[in-house]
Amino acid sequence: MEEEKEVELLYFKTFVQVVKSGNYTKAAYVLDYAQSSITTHIQKLETMYGGKRLLERHGRTMKLTPSGELLYGYAEKMLALYEESQQILNNQEVKTIRIGTIESLAIYELPHVLAEFKKRYPEVRVQIIPDTEAVIIDKINNKELDFGLIIDKPFISERIQSISIKKQKMKVIVPPDHTYTKKTFFTLADFKDETIILTEEGCTYRAYLLNQLERNYIDFTLSMELSSIETIKKAVHNKWGIGFLPEFSIEGHDQVAGIPFQDEGFHFYSQLLYRKSSSQGPVFQYLINIFSRKASV
Repeated sequence: MEEEKEVELLYFKTFVQVVKSGNYTKAAYVLDYAQSSITTHIQKLETMYGGKRLLERHGRTMKLTPSGELLYGYAEKMLALYEESQQILNNQEVKTIRIGTIESLAIYELPHVLAEFKKRYPEVRVQIIPDTEAVIIDKINNKELDFGLIIDKPFISERIQSISIKKQKMKVIVPPDHTYTKKTFFTLADFKDETIILTEEGCTYRAYLLNQLERNYIDFTLSMELSSIETIKKAVHNKWGIGFLPEFSIEGHDQVAGIPFQDEGFHFYSQLLYRKSSSQGPVFQYLINIFSRKASV
């Protein structure tokens, strides 16, 4: 039905241009159509109105018939309203942007982006909605979120666009006086018989670690599952176990030490997600551009 309406609008556009140009040949040049297409459009439009003739030839010029004169005024108004609606929608004021993200990115990475964004659009309200990746993706598909910010392997979808921002590195965190601080790097095998403190279920890098440990038959004890990264760092500082966190989340934190995690299969990226059909208005596009610039650094 929508396609039919678009085609009908095209007929009106052709009709108005023929009147302005004076004949089919000039109208075809202006609209970049074959002259046969111009003829077909006018015939289709006449059929829509019960076969009434809208144009008649006077020498080399096409003139409006009485029915054509009546329709021409309406056609101009319809096209003007269509163009006006396009401009309004394309420049529609965005009052709120909804971003779903995981806790680590919400705390440590997103503020830098939002600081730049708010300088340009201080009046736009930004809602940060922490959640798991699966829920974030579902809400983007359902138009409950405008953007998602996740850490995972490169995301591929027919409906969602993904911008990979940065390849993320993980670190195993231990108390500053732990013997492991002398390690150059930490492998899966080093988790053997360790007590581990992890984020809650739904976290992608947590799921990756647990899956790899189980696949390699490495025994360990999962002692705590905590929703807050700051709480995890405090638990590690208290020597209740060792943690597994993104490198950026422990930078400048002297209460724990970080040991680089080394695993060939770990290729996780921070990524911006949004619907491919989303509005590409100036506000949305500016935020996308900020993330795109970070991806190129």
